[in-house]
Amino acid sequence: MDLDAQVRAFVPGRPLAEASTPPASWYTSPAVDALERTAVFGATWQPVARTAQLAEVGDYVAVEVAGEPLLVVRGEQGLVALSNVCRHKATPVARGCGRARELVCPYHGWRYALDGRLTRAPRLGARADFSREALALPRLAVATWGPFVFVNGDPSAPPLAGQVAGLNESLEARQWSALRWAGTRSWDVACNWKVFCDNYLDGGYHIAHMHPSLDAQLAMGTYETRTFDRYSVQASRGADGLARQEGGALYAWLYPNFMINRYGPVLDTNLVLPLGPDRCRVVFEYFFEAGCDAAFVAASMRQTEVTQEEDILVSEQVQVGLGSAGFDRAPYAAPEVGILHFHELLAADLRAGLRRAGSGRPR
Repeated sequence: MDLDAQVRAFVPGRPLAEASTPPASWYTSPAVDALERTAVFGATWQPVARTAQLAEVGDYVAVEVAGEPLLVVRGEQGLVALSNVCRHKATPVARGCGRARELVCPYHGWRYALDGRLTRAPRLGARADFSREALALPRLAVATWGPFVFVNGDPSAPPLAGQVAGLNESLEARQWSALRWAGTRSWDVACNWKVFCDNYLDGGYHIAHMHPSLDAQLAMGTYETRTFDRYSVQASRGADGLARQEGGALYAWLYPNFMINRYGPVLDTNLVLPLGPDRCRVVFEYFFEAGCDAAFVAASMRQTEVTQEEDILVSEQVQVGLGSAGFDRAPYAAPEVGILHFHELLAADLRAGLRRAGSGRPR
């Protein structure tokens, strides 16, 4: 199938009991992967740093989102999000995180102010068409939410605050702003990024089979999924007497690839980033309430890692199966409300991306 036919192979708007999943090619095709880079990741709010990393003027964090090098800087006038690509030879002007008075390309020494303005281009010569303004680093939309800084490559994107308003109320009620960061860990996984998201969004369907230790901590009979405009929430009461699940669990997913898990005195997040049609990176950030001792923090992080390792195992197995001649698409099971919601949002963005590229017909 050509790209347009692949995208149209998923039919949106059908009820769960009648709908079928997207074709396997959505999870294996380089063309679909390339379309997602612009139509999905280039036009959605992406968390790129913690606000604590950008507290002082000159603080910067350089990241890559779906192959796009980005840079967030604390300038004199506040946070600025920039393309992290020098306008001369496309070299990143910053790496990692740190603090600087200006941004200096390591290749030929082109210099940029913290707001992206070009200030010096050594030995460029006398060019009639030279314009500092035209050679500034392109800017992106930037916003903060809770402990995170987000960027969006679409300058006309609706504000992040409106997208997360209802979810923010739920998280603030659980005092997520008061939590303390405890660490970061990432895994590279041999599966398409959507495989990992599907697994997360299946309404607890796989928990009893894949996560025996987590299953013992949740009252699975109370598990429910609610979908909203650009996010969904899965929730369950915790098993009695377990501090790690006291007050129950709230698993929130923000389209397309960001998960926020709040339970007991703990919050962790996972961000799923595509590395190719059959590879992704999952980045976890761990936060805890101030009263948690070191032993509890270590044990909780280890339990999260056990669950993650189990999810990696099944996700990589699914990716192998998606390449089989014996599988193309499947019906949704009753708990998989969140997966259908994800696929509907994704289909809308892919179709919009095709229209912008002139490859598809308006629908």
